Amino acid sequence: MRKLSLFILTFILLFISGCSTKHKTASYDIKANTQKVINSNSKTWIFNEAINSKQTKIGVSNKINTSVVSKANDLDMWTTSKGSFKSIAVGYKQTSFLEWKKLTRKHYMKSYQKKIHYMSVNQVNEALKALGAKFEINKLTDLVFLKPELGDLSLNQAFVAKGHKLYAIDIQYMDVDQTTTIERGKSFVDTQNKKSVKHLNLNNLNGTWVAPETTTSANDSGKLLVKDGYLYQRRYDSFERSAIQDLSKYSLISLNQNSTYALQKREAAQAGYQLSRDTIASGDSLGYLYLFTNKKELIRIGAGQVTKYQKTNDTISSTDLPQGQVDIFTRVDTANPRNAASTITTKAGPSVVGISSSINYLTDSEAGQIINEQVAQ
Repeated sequence: MRKLSLFILTFILLFISGCSTKHKTASYDIKANTQKVINSNSKTWIFNEAINSKQTKIGVSNKINTSVVSKANDLDMWTTSKGSFKSIAVGYKQTSFLEWKKLTRKHYMKSYQKKIHYMSVNQVNEALKALGAKFEINKLTDLVFLKPELGDLSLNQAFVAKGHKLYAIDIQYMDVDQTTTIERGKSFVDTQNKKSVKHLNLNNLNGTWVAPETTTSANDSGKLLVKDGYLYQRRYDSFERSAIQDLSKYSLISLNQNSTYALQKREAAQAGYQLSRDTIASGDSLGYLYLFTNKKELIRIGAGQVTKYQKTNDTISSTDLPQGQVDIFTRVDTANPRNAASTITTKAGPSVVGISSSINYLTDSEAGQIINEQVAQ
């Protein structure tokens, strides 16, 4: 009987020990897995889902609801690279939970600091579950906390990642006098499952491109003209020109730090495509993104729609784009080496050339903005 009791006791101790080891390993794996995901060269994460819950004088409700924020209207997006985070124009680096708490509290008066609270491990796991996560954290330090690269205005979210999903969980909340709705977290998906395109030779893109399904108008002829690295199109009384950019000419670091590129990447991802350093693409003054998927097809992304263009001819009709117009663009570029001619408008009288600081719509937020005008010579 004594031997049986010792056997049962030994078995129980081994079982408890095994559970404890498993618990610790799971905790370690969560943090290590997040670091592995965000330490890759570059990942772009676009908004997927948001959740919230009620908060009363008593505390935060356990009932979590899905936010009505739609994917199309939420502009949140993150880029991770080598362990750092970037949200459009603001860069963040990792910090400890302790330092993060100090940064968040320093912006409140001491009388208000007593009202500050932090989500418990259970509350974080409730939020993760509501966002579809199939794992749980074991302590708050399993999460990644951030601080801005410049300044000390920290985020209210902490992050954890697994596979193709990034979770941003709201951690801090304050006492309230009346019932209110608070954010509990968001999920983001990376763009690795989006369609990617092979790198193309710019010289193979010259010609006439037509979108058969487009209803032509003064603002949209349904026709794009590509010549020697530029995209031309006619709108109203003007020819508009934009640069076709080969993103392989840019370093990955410069692209990751470029907020205009980040926004273009989000637009492409929402349409099901991945913008990368293999991409050949352009833009225009209306905010459209033109992505060359192969040497015979390009797509226009914008205004919630994707329009396909087919290359119909390797040449351009002089009626569609007179050589005289191309020559004007070239002469104005030569006379203004720091800027670029972006439009030629012809009404009554001589043509007027609109000059912009840039026509690189993928990487320059001021591309296409007219800074000067001059009569065409």
